Amino acid sequence: MVELESLMAKLEQMEHQPRIGLALAGGSAYGLAHIGVLRFIEEIGMPIHLVVGSSAGAAVGAVWACGVSSDQMHQAAKQSDWLFLAKPAAFKSGLLSSEGIENWISRFIGRRSFDELKIPFAATACDFRTGELVVLNEGDVAHAVRISCTLPGIYYPVEYQGRLLVDGGLVQNLPAGVCRSLGAEYVIGVDLHANLAAWKPRTVVRSVIHAAHILQRQHELVQLEQVDVAVQPKLGMMSPINFRPVDEYVDLGYQAAREAADELKSMLMGIVSE
Repeated sequence: MVELESLMAKLEQMEHQPRIGLALAGGSAYGLAHIGVLRFIEEIGMPIHLVVGSSAGAAVGAVWACGVSSDQMHQAAKQSDWLFLAKPAAFKSGLLSSEGIENWISRFIGRRSFDELKIPFAATACDFRTGELVVLNEGDVAHAVRISCTLPGIYYPVEYQGRLLVDGGLVQNLPAGVCRSLGAEYVIGVDLHANLAAWKPRTVVRSVIHAAHILQRQHELVQLEQVDVAVQPKLGMMSPINFRPVDEYVDLGYQAAREAADELKSMLMGIVSE
């Protein structure tokens, strides 16, 4: 920790600080582990110049980019009943509306636009007609988060600028590539599916979830090649649809970030020696 603090001091003295991006993966309840990672980042004073999130990563990333601390998010998550995730269906399809997610995010950050955030932020989405990756970094932040969290099959797609958009995790669940494209010279990626082998699909629902994770993992492995430091919480024994054990998720995220301290130190040493 002392070495990290020393490197951080040297980084602050640099005339040109390279842009460090933070890519936060999606993963439903697994996304609560991001709070623990952010806690560690806050503790060591790591400068983050850009945050990009997919799905749950977009929700956590947007709130943090607005200036809400990891501790405040932790407390809010513990106090939530999570009923906003199941807003009654308003469509003949019988699918749920993701509007509750937007309203929940706006409780914390208001109706802010992207240019009002303290840290530049972007959320990923997917065009449900074409499968195209869509980067959301303009307009209303809470609405963008809602779109990025709109998991098809559960939520009805959101119409936005003539497109039907859904969860960005379909195309880039670990958005390292978007981080790079938006100017990040170094990327810290928080990968939520690194511990898949520990998952035990004992029921039909768990089996379907596991199958989806396997498919998603192939895209994530490609994105990991664009990451300088990978933070990989051991979440395989947890259920991605159980939002109740908040403390455990946060602790696992924090522990994984601490375990990546040597990689962070190596990255910083490379930066300050340039």
